Amino acid sequence: MGHRVRDRRSPTEKMFNDHTEIVLPSNRKGFVLPTVIFAITIMSLIAVVALNTASDERRASRATRESTLAMYAGEAGLRQTYGAWPVGANALNPGDSLDLGWRSLPNKAAYRAVIHRVDKGGLQQYNVVVQGRRTDPTAGIITIVGGAAGVPIFKYAVHTEGTLYLQNGGTFDAFDSDVGPYSALTPDTVANIWSNVDISVMKTTVKGSATAAGTITFGQFGVVTGATASAQAPQAPMDILPCPVTGFTPTAKVPAGPGISYSSLDGVVTVANGATLTLTDTAYFFSSIVVKDNSRLVFPGNPRVTVMLRDSLNAAAGTITNVSAKAPALSFASCGTSATPAYWALSSSGASAYYSVYAPNHIVYETGAGDFYGAVVASIYYATGSGKFHYDAALARQPSNKVSVQSGSWAQLPGG
Repeated sequence: MGHRVRDRRSPTEKMFNDHTEIVLPSNRKGFVLPTVIFAITIMSLIAVVALNTASDERRASRATRESTLAMYAGEAGLRQTYGAWPVGANALNPGDSLDLGWRSLPNKAAYRAVIHRVDKGGLQQYNVVVQGRRTDPTAGIITIVGGAAGVPIFKYAVHTEGTLYLQNGGTFDAFDSDVGPYSALTPDTVANIWSNVDISVMKTTVKGSATAAGTITFGQFGVVTGATASAQAPQAPMDILPCPVTGFTPTAKVPAGPGISYSSLDGVVTVANGATLTLTDTAYFFSSIVVKDNSRLVFPGNPRVTVMLRDSLNAAAGTITNVSAKAPALSFASCGTSATPAYWALSSSGASAYYSVYAPNHIVYETGAGDFYGAVVASIYYATGSGKFHYDAALARQPSNKVSVQSGSWAQLPGG
């Protein structure tokens, strides 16, 4: 007979043991290596990004520095162009340009200046465009622009470096020949006068303002209708123009005739004995001009005529006639310096005279009983006749031998 084995577990134990499974640990071999590789990859990516960011910042910083230095180069070029204004710029016609080319600076930078004349043919207006660059290719080219303009020579009816004397018993008024001819019924009141020393007004009416660095004195019947101001800061002295280096005008360009004498050896023109001399060229250079004995010196005035004089202009006993009847069409200007500058004597002599006078180193006398249309710059000015002085405001817009920087014109152009 076989033996039976009795199960002595309680029912609860039997139920628990019969349904419980033993879970053994799984195999974790090879888990660490992928984790390390992933971590290294992430760290490498972060390092590369950090290095690229640092490199970009370095390049951006360098580019900013180089661009700033390029702008400084352009600014230096603009100031250099202003300070050493090229003679060729004064010969530009409206619409013309003067390229000064690339010029190197000590800090491995360079600039290029181009001057553009942008006016319509009157008082000069210039745009100065300057490009600045560095040798580094990241800098690019920086472009800045500035403005310059001619300084009006005949801003005033009369401008003197010394004392200004008005004692002619006449009237100073104004008009603008670009607008229309002078009208005694509707004269302008911009016949302003200026002296870097003193002004004396007697028996004269000035329809404009009077300004002096010294004093303003009014004698009998002296009237200034505009504002008066004394003890003002003097203006910079007017430039003394250089004489042409080519010598006096050739003898062949001055017609000969009875009462007319001229030689290019001494440059002296004399018109006497009631003679009439007509000059038709556009530019002349003489030592002096003498018109006497009721003689006439005639200029067609079309095209414009410029007469340069080294010494003097004496037409107190004669007449200077501008047929065009436009003061901007005829100008007399002194040139060169002299230890004993000769005086200039002008006269309307009962006839109308249209011209401007630029003689900042000469005493100028205005005589006669006629009408004078124009403007005067002189060392000292005397108005002693009974004529009438009509300032032509169009002369303030004539081309000038002086150029100044226009304030507020600096700008940086976008792009390279």
